[in-house]
Amino acid sequence: MESKRELETKAKNFISTSPDDALKIFQDIWENFPEEFNEWDTFFALKTMRVTSTSNLIWAKEIATKYPKDKVCNIYAWLIFDKCVKGRTRNEIIDNENFISELLELCPPKDLSCNDEFPCPTTISIFKLCDAHSENLFNARKINSILNNLNYNLLSNKSKTMNTQVHGDGELSSDLEKYFSLQTKALLKLGEYKSCIELCQIGLEKIAKFHNNNDLWFKMRIALSEDKLGNHEKSENLFSELLNSRAGNDKWFLYRDIAEVYYEQRDYLKAWKFAVDAALYGNEPHFLIGLYLLQARLLFKLERSTEGKTLAELISSILKEQVWKDKEEYNKLFKYYSICRENIRPVNEIIKEMNEFWSKERYGTKDKVEGVIISVHKNGKVGRIKDVNGSVIDFHKKDFIKKLKSIDNFIGVKVEFYQMVSFDGKNIAECISILELPISQNNDALIGKIIEGTVKNVVEFGIFIRIQGAKDGLLHKNNLPKDLKENFKEQFLPNKKVKVKIEKVTDKGIQLSYVDFLKY
Repeated sequence: MESKRELETKAKNFISTSPDDALKIFQDIWENFPEEFNEWDTFFALKTMRVTSTSNLIWAKEIATKYPKDKVCNIYAWLIFDKCVKGRTRNEIIDNENFISELLELCPPKDLSCNDEFPCPTTISIFKLCDAHSENLFNARKINSILNNLNYNLLSNKSKTMNTQVHGDGELSSDLEKYFSLQTKALLKLGEYKSCIELCQIGLEKIAKFHNNNDLWFKMRIALSEDKLGNHEKSENLFSELLNSRAGNDKWFLYRDIAEVYYEQRDYLKAWKFAVDAALYGNEPHFLIGLYLLQARLLFKLERSTEGKTLAELISSILKEQVWKDKEEYNKLFKYYSICRENIRPVNEIIKEMNEFWSKERYGTKDKVEGVIISVHKNGKVGRIKDVNGSVIDFHKKDFIKKLKSIDNFIGVKVEFYQMVSFDGKNIAECISILELPISQNNDALIGKIIEGTVKNVVEFGIFIRIQGAKDGLLHKNNLPKDLKENFKEQFLPNKKVKVKIEKVTDKGIQLSYVDFLKY
């Protein structure tokens, strides 16, 4: 039989060329020379296991536990990262949860608070495990249990940089920020309100730079926790401070959460006001499905069943479009309003109707004001409008009804808007619609485009079409197909939607040709 030294030499020689054979030899040494198997044998066995096709993680843990030296702990932590975390799916990571979570005791995290030049495999693996428990349904109990064993004082406070081919370099949260973000969310969901407040306050003090609105989320969680603790006036004041800050005044999720607070307090009118603002400030409909459910419940309480039914239709349409599973709370809503799930209208059609409804709810009988854009900031996001009375009003690109990629060339554009007062007392424009573009603007780019329009009025020689964002265009009867030319006055009724092609743009106006009628 070969000696232990001979076997060690053979195994080390196989590590780079035949790691599976090398690992088998190390296991033979462990079985045949258990008393002589030392920390260096452990180190090389674990190093070998990192590059083998199969690994015995139970044995790896056994030998790593017997020799808990720094070099052994570090290589074992990287082994767990390689085999249980790196490139693994969410379910695979959760399947290996025991190996990952045990790293906190077996291979304690490095202190990265002062120097994070070299990554810590334990810290990386623990956060990946938390990410796995955050997907789909946020498992607050698991995340809280895991992070309770992680010392945040050892985490890096430096933001990370991620490079992507599409967007280039992007900045990500530091490990310290991620810890506070996950832990405070978990504490709030678990009803640990005092601990949530305390940790949010620490996070606000310690984090060097915030990402993903985390500073707002921490303040919001403090306000929500105060409300849950019965401190309603303090909670309301905290929310008011948030909404009256530059960072928080247009964040839809703040309005949603305030609406939920008032809903729980049965102040349904106040809750509805904030829920409407949340919908107007919100983004893609499928991200707001929870808000729509809250609104439907509020409308039921306010005895406004007609609008509540439309919201139920919207939720049903989103579920169908996203191929999401039903929930009991949704099904109760569908049953109450007798929603026909099979022939539901598309999301964009219902949203268009609801946007008009939400606007009426927010602006009431307020009249829209006309004006002309006189300046656009170099950042391409904000600018100023001079209204018909000569007053100068600030605006933001996000407040256009139609989503725009750019407003860089919008000086001289005629618009219509509601004049409101911002959080800092300034007059601002909201719900902005484009009435008319300067006719000289991008003439060549317009020619040949197929666009949607609305019949404005019909004359002997043709039809005037209202075009969003430009002057009215003329669809001459000579540009109509034969089957429409004879009775076009009966076919082209006011406000009917039509698809047309821009044939020519001159100082006198826009000339159009017919493409098709629209079905809505």
